[in-house]
Amino acid sequence: MKPITREIARFAVQTNYDDLPAKVSHEGVRAFTNFVGCAAGGSVEQVCAKMIDVISDYNGKSDCVVIGSKVKLDALNAALLNSLASAALSFNDTHYQTVIHPTSPVGAALISLATKRPISGKQLIAAVTLGDELCCRIGNILCTPPAECNVGLSTTGLLGSIGAAIAAGKVMGFNEDQMTTAIGIAANQSMGIREAHASMSSWFTPANAGRSGLWAALLAEKGYTCPDTMIEGVKGFAVSFASNPQMQAALDGLGTKWEILDLAYKPYPCGVVVHSVIDACLDITQKHTFDAKDIARIDLNVNPLCIQLCNRPNPQTRAQAMVSFPHWTATTLTYKEAGLPQVTDAMVHDPAIAALRAKINAIADDSVGREAAHVKVTLNDGRVLEGHCKAAISTPENPMTDQHIIDKTRLQMEIAFGKDKAQRVTEACWKISELGDVRPFVESLAA
Repeated sequence: MKPITREIARFAVQTNYDDLPAKVSHEGVRAFTNFVGCAAGGSVEQVCAKMIDVISDYNGKSDCVVIGSKVKLDALNAALLNSLASAALSFNDTHYQTVIHPTSPVGAALISLATKRPISGKQLIAAVTLGDELCCRIGNILCTPPAECNVGLSTTGLLGSIGAAIAAGKVMGFNEDQMTTAIGIAANQSMGIREAHASMSSWFTPANAGRSGLWAALLAEKGYTCPDTMIEGVKGFAVSFASNPQMQAALDGLGTKWEILDLAYKPYPCGVVVHSVIDACLDITQKHTFDAKDIARIDLNVNPLCIQLCNRPNPQTRAQAMVSFPHWTATTLTYKEAGLPQVTDAMVHDPAIAALRAKINAIADDSVGREAAHVKVTLNDGRVLEGHCKAAISTPENPMTDQHIIDKTRLQMEIAFGKDKAQRVTEACWKISELGDVRPFVESLAA
């Protein structure tokens, strides 16, 4: 058996910014920019306020920035809050193969370290890129057929701490032994159960991953020990979280095929498996003129994963609605758009939206890809309107442009910063690799 943990660690230690293909390092900038915007937009959410209320009684040295907040926390708690905020509006990035949201924990760990140690922009982007890339590769062990990872396990919880540990170890200047240990300590903290979806505990999963990954790196730096076979060992990570794990998937094409290039940046604040349904609904609204009150029936053909993860026909809270394909189907067909205004508490309890959700019939179809969906709307007058999505916006086949990410980031930052500062910070994110020291930039992320 190949020493996967050590091979991953070696690649992380030996690969620097100048070794990355330009397209790959640029993807690191896109991922980091998207993360900062998501954290700023989510920073005002109630879930963050509740977490700060608890943490304030137990916090250590308060010297690390919490994005979008006047509060400062110790490094571990700041990593937890920044990862939490970046997930709170379900706008964080997604790796389609594994369905992990990698940059939430990775970016959060780096923000904490960047307030305590001198880190250049190139070092930060290399760490983001490697943290994202390598945790996704380890995730491929669990998710590459015929491997099967139980649908109840959150891959962000399983893998996010590993990505954060790798990123942290990179900017801390780890050698191969230290990085191997950090990966192992992080893997030993893997957790996350999807039953928590549609509640604040769902967002705690990436939050804890950010803190756990940073903690793993800090422990490894001090000589805390861990076996160097934590990923591939006979009682290790891979066999613990997947049946028939595909060990070679972590190393195949390492350094030539880049998983980070397959990251999706969500255009809608919801579970990624719902995006194709929204795009198919928008296809209908763009081609036809109709009133939602005249809809008699809605038929969906979707990938089974969409139904497994997001079949909530009667959401009672905003959090439940974010991961409810019936809710997004109803609101998109009614309002001809899909954004934060369509997932308010008022929208969740709107009688007209509830009535439309009740008219949905969804079929799980194995022949429909994760990025695809078909929607058929039957009107009371007998007309049938059909919408198709072959590859949802933000998928590798239909990626968001740089301008899409800039606009998305700026609009989310306006929630926390207002228009002028949002514009300045967005521009600074895009030029982050030019900075000799990112600390002034990180300090600017406070409210």
